[in-house]
Amino acid sequence: MSLTLNLTKEKGFSKYILPATFDNFTVSNNVTFTYIQAFKEKIGFNKILSSILSFKKAPNAVFQPAEIIDFMIDSVIQGNTRFLHMDQLRYDNAYTEIKGHKVPSEKVCRDLIKAMPESSLEELRLINKTLLSLQSKGTKREVIMNFDDTVCTIFGEQEGASVGYNPRYHGRPSFKEKIGIIANTDELVNVTLEEGKHHTNHGFLDFVKSCEEQLPENWIIKRVRVDRGAFDYDNILYFESKGYEYVMKAKNQAWIRCFIDYVNQREHLYTWTEIDKTFSVNEIYAKMPKWDKARRIVIIRKKLPQPKTGQICMDIDEFKYEYQAIVTNIEYMTPEEIFHEYNQRCDIENKIDELKEGFAF
Repeated sequence: MSLTLNLTKEKGFSKYILPATFDNFTVSNNVTFTYIQAFKEKIGFNKILSSILSFKKAPNAVFQPAEIIDFMIDSVIQGNTRFLHMDQLRYDNAYTEIKGHKVPSEKVCRDLIKAMPESSLEELRLINKTLLSLQSKGTKREVIMNFDDTVCTIFGEQEGASVGYNPRYHGRPSFKEKIGIIANTDELVNVTLEEGKHHTNHGFLDFVKSCEEQLPENWIIKRVRVDRGAFDYDNILYFESKGYEYVMKAKNQAWIRCFIDYVNQREHLYTWTEIDKTFSVNEIYAKMPKWDKARRIVIIRKKLPQPKTGQICMDIDEFKYEYQAIVTNIEYMTPEEIFHEYNQRCDIENKIDELKEGFAF
């Protein structure tokens, strides 16, 4: 890099201008990539890719699938999530020096994705499982799983998209992605890509079972946190049969509202515990019509904003509070602790945004 000093005068003050010209090939935006590459070599990442991916290109091909996918992962890590932006790494001499070979073009990446068979998806999941197993190092570990889904709106005619629930772009075609993430440490266990018209509970138990298969053998699910979209009796029975603790938001069904009314009408028996100025909690053991037994239901009461001074406000419970309910089989936590425990799951929204925006899922 060469610098030229120019001294100019601007409004009576001397001003130094230092125009910089990069005239060599030692400057890079990706100097920290050396640590990433060293880590990948340490765990034998390329060997894992090559040994598991069965799809191969022609013997005379310059790049095999493992090399192309490795390059795509490097690109995403460096923030180049679009195909057109991946070419930037091709012209970064520091990156090519670190890799020690030429790198594929974005067209090569596109062609690979187009050519790979659907069976490669399961192989990619197996690669992820292998990496999780390496991380486990044979150590027994209890994990908490967070489950959720997200809507991915599209603005074209991509195959498999359909019109379904879309909170932001009503009537637009979209995909639905189910995601399973380990709480606190944020390891991604599994993710699906489905039609946008699929609701959260569509194939939910199959997805839970696929996440179980993805976990290393010595990792045991202790607890699951689930949003109201997957509130279903069959899901509750499955979690109980597996011995999992569950914290599940209940849908605002008529029976749930009946339980809430029952609690409010007997405040001498069911005392509200104030968490802060906005939230209070209560609990009841109750049995819904299809249930085989009563289960613990923690009720959350949220105080609604008060109207401005001078406005008439009807003294009706619906105008003063908003209610939610959480069904759980955890007995050793207080209702307040259950409230906070479920709220731990809310961080999955940030992880979903990171996957969608930061890693181009």
